[in-house]
Amino acid sequence: MRRGEKQSDLWAQIGFYTSLGFIIPGGVVAGYILGWFLERWLHTGRVITLLFAFLGAAGGVVEVLQILLRAEKRADRNNSDAGTKP
Repeated sequence: MRRGEKQSDLWAQIGFYTSLGFIIPGGVVAGYILGWFLERWLHTGRVITLLFAFLGAAGGVVEVLQILLRAEKRADRNNSDAGTKP
């Protein structure tokens, strides 16, 4: 692998892992907004907003874990393929 390819691969990895930091806050914000609209529609207290914000955070954590597991499997496949090539 040439130096330019290594550098572009490094930047791709930096971008990939940096984007993971936006998934959990995005889930919290989406859950909060959905809960807020449901509260306005159902005329209830703050419980629904907080519940949906926590559900959004949990969904974000699950999504990050799934992405990392897929990335790890892909890296394992690439490492095993690299060992078989001449």
